[in-house]
Amino acid sequence: MLEVGLMLARHCDLYVMQHGVEPYDGESLEQTISRSRCHKGRLLYYFPRQFSTQKEDGDSVSSWCGWHTDHGSLTGLTCGLFMKNSVEVPCPDSAAGLYIRTRDDRVVKVTFGEDELAYQIGETTEILSRGRLCATPHCVQAPSGANASNVERSTFAMFMQPDWNETLNFPSEIPYHQELIPPNGALTFGEYSERLVNKYYQGKT
Repeated sequence: MLEVGLMLARHCDLYVMQHGVEPYDGESLEQTISRSRCHKGRLLYYFPRQFSTQKEDGDSVSSWCGWHTDHGSLTGLTCGLFMKNSVEVPCPDSAAGLYIRTRDDRVVKVTFGEDELAYQIGETTEILSRGRLCATPHCVQAPSGANASNVERSTFAMFMQPDWNETLNFPSEIPYHQELIPPNGALTFGEYSERLVNKYYQGKT
């Protein structure tokens, strides 16, 4: 997943340079990812709905995981694996799964197979590219209907991100978390990550 992500990062760099950012003001996305020691692979698990703290709202597109953007560079994903009573099953609801919001504000269901990978842009890439690339808002919808009881979902995510001490220069046109950015407009990725954790989980900056 990391190797494919690096190939994708190279194409992202080419796109950004074609749109007037020389290469990320001195650092390309591919270089930033390739030298980092801070990538994280995680198994993401979505509890069966009757054991979840989510509201029982089958009509909500974010009923299994709310809308958010990842704060790293790129996120690689495998397709969702659905299980019921420890046995793999087909997804019981064609509307369930991963959704993204496009630049023109359309909500689109993401579909890809078990032999394919999907990648999402993170906030750090939007920052480095001066907004030429946009972080991908996404959420997960739980299945609903008679066959959805006891169905759980798992997927593997590879979070590709800068080194902890990599300096990020935040352009004023990027809308994310401006209240966290100091007057000089610079934070290390580690400082940015810690401030986000404080914002979301401790309610302080």
